[in-house]
Amino acid sequence: MKLEGPYAYQVSVDGDDSYSVLSAEGRRTFLAPVTTRGPKLYVFSHSSSLIYIGQTVQGMSARMRLGFKADGTGGYWGYRWRKELAEASLHIWVLNECPEEEEFYALECIESEVVYLYRSEFNQWPKFQTEIHFHESEGNHRALAREIFNGFNKEAINKAMHATSA
Repeated sequence: MKLEGPYAYQVSVDGDDSYSVLSAEGRRTFLAPVTTRGPKLYVFSHSSSLIYIGQTVQGMSARMRLGFKADGTGGYWGYRWRKELAEASLHIWVLNECPEEEEFYALECIESEVVYLYRSEFNQWPKFQTEIHFHESEGNHRALAREIFNGFNKEAINKAMHATSA
C-alpha cells in the first residue's frame, strides 16, 4: 500500500448545506484522481491543525455532498465543522496498491491511527471528529497514518514545544 497525494483544496461554506472548492491550481472543482471511485483518506484542517479525518471510496464531490446535506436522518449529521467555520483546507490522499477486498479495512485502520496520533500528541481528539472505527492495525497502516499526520499540526506542535520549554 502507498499513498498518492496530498491533493489540496480550500473549501468554503456557502450555506448550511452547500460549499464551494478551490483547487491548488485555481480550479473551482475537484480534479482527477479524487473525482473517481477508489479508496481515499481526507483531512480537513483549519489554521494548520487537523480538525477531522475521513475516508471514502466515492468520488469527493459525492462524499462532500453527503457531508454537507446530512440532517440527522439515519443518525448521520455530516461535517460538524461546517456549522462553526467559514472555510477549511482539505487534503486528499489516494490509497494505491491495496487489494480491493482490503480497502475498507485499510482505510478505517489508517483513519483511526491518524486520530490516535492526534490524541497522543495533543491529549485531545480532533475538534470536529464525530466518530471513529478502530481495528487492529499493522505496521503499514501505522506508517501511512504517520505520513498523513506529519503533514498537519506543525504550528500546534511548535507552540506546544515552546510552551513546555519556556
